Amino acid sequence: MTSFPTSTHKHTLDMFSNYRPCFIIFCIIFCVLGGIIAFGCFMDAHLDLYPTPEFEVNSVGALNSLAINGNQFTAEFDISLSAYNPATYSRAYYKAVSAELFYGGEGLILNRTSLPSFTTHSKSYNVIKMTPSVNMSKDFGGVATDVALRRKDGRVEFGLIVSALYKRKNRWAHSDWKSLKVFCNPLKFAVSPNNFNTTTSHGVLLKGVFCTRYY
Repeated sequence: MTSFPTSTHKHTLDMFSNYRPCFIIFCIIFCVLGGIIAFGCFMDAHLDLYPTPEFEVNSVGALNSLAINGNQFTAEFDISLSAYNPATYSRAYYKAVSAELFYGGEGLILNRTSLPSFTTHSKSYNVIKMTPSVNMSKDFGGVATDVALRRKDGRVEFGLIVSALYKRKNRWAHSDWKSLKVFCNPLKFAVSPNNFNTTTSHGVLLKGVFCTRYY
C-alpha cells in the first residue's frame, strides 16, 4: 500500500521550507563570528612571532661642539634615530623611551635623555631627533684625557643605548608591553685635529650605525 503524507506532515515540511533560509543565514553568521574569534586568537598569539623592531642612527648626525679644558669636558651632539617596524598589518607602540650616551664601556654614561612616546605603523619608519649635551667638570673615567688624545687623530667615538617599553597592536589584538634595549655603537665622528684646549667646530658622523638588540 502506498502511503501519502498527512496534512500534519505536509504542514511540518512547509514550515521547515519557510525557515530554511533563516537557518542557513544563522549558520553562516555563526561560522563567520566563530572564524573571526578564532582568527583574533591566532593573531593575538602570532603578534609575538613578528620580527623585532629595527633601530638605526642615521648618517646625518653631527658633533656640534667639543671642548676640553684640563678635566673639563663639554660636547653637544645632533643625533637622528630611525625606528623601523618590519611587521605587516601591525603597529608598534613605544613608551618610557630613553637614550644614554656613553664613551668606551657601557658604564661610562655621559648623558641620559628621556624621549617622547611614539608609534610606528606597518612597514614604516619613525625618526627621533635628539641633541644630548655633556658638561663634566671632572675627568670621569678618564674620558676627557682619552678624547683629547683621540681628537689629535681627527676622530672620536661614542655610543648610544636606547631603552623602551613596546607592544604590538593590530585590528584584532594587541600584545603585552615588553622591554627593549638596543646598542648603537660605535658612533664615529670626524673632527679637525686640535692640540689646544679650544672648541672643535662641527664634527661629522662618518656613517650610520645599525643598532643591535640587547637580550
